[in-house]
Amino acid sequence: MTETTPAAVDVEFELPTEFHPLTLGSSPEEARAELVARIGRRVSDVPAAALDRLAQEYAAASQWLDQAGVCYAATCLGLLDGELTLATLTLARAELDCRDPEVVDRIVEVLGAGDPEKRQAKRYDLPCGPAAVAVGAAVETVLPAAEAGTDEDFPVPIASLEAWVPVPAAADPTRRSAIVLRFSTPSLRHWEAYCPVLVEALRTLRFPAAGGGAPAADPEPAQATSRIAAALG
Repeated sequence: MTETTPAAVDVEFELPTEFHPLTLGSSPEEARAELVARIGRRVSDVPAAALDRLAQEYAAASQWLDQAGVCYAATCLGLLDGELTLATLTLARAELDCRDPEVVDRIVEVLGAGDPEKRQAKRYDLPCGPAAVAVGAAVETVLPAAEAGTDEDFPVPIASLEAWVPVPAAADPTRRSAIVLRFSTPSLRHWEAYCPVLVEALRTLRFPAAGGGAPAADPEPAQATSRIAAALG
């Protein structure tokens, strides 16, 4: 499925249909309607109070992402190999002076600073141009004991990928912007299943030229299937 962002600089990329776009800036009413549509015919099994709480949390997340400058967000929720799996993916536009030919290498240095056992960064050459990509896993969230149903707070390790991709000159003649793709999942056991999805998303990134015309990079042929698509489909 080809996704197009509403950013100041248009971006297109491929994602499996198991990733559902999140409407940015939703009101609680809009969030509730979107949840009802996503749950489908099983919505009657969800208590009204629980649905209201989910709608409020959904709307809060939607508005926070919108205010944070995110131009696209999607979630994946389902069963993979019989286990619940959850993941989120966002794209945002960042102001960055990309006229410097070493800007990607500088970003790699920044992303890779710190404990190499928790995060590693590397430069990759994508069809649309160079990118700085960092991959890691760390405890970023702590679930309170009351919510976890345990005697102590429960740490939740998160696996993540962050990619900074300078926008090509054909799409941004000023060379002052980059697209930042962020992916995270608490389902560490499913990381290998998500990897092909992330690789495909990065390799199919393309930027329609400013003023119209062909994309700044030709799309890579999309994979016919991915492990996650086959498992969740």
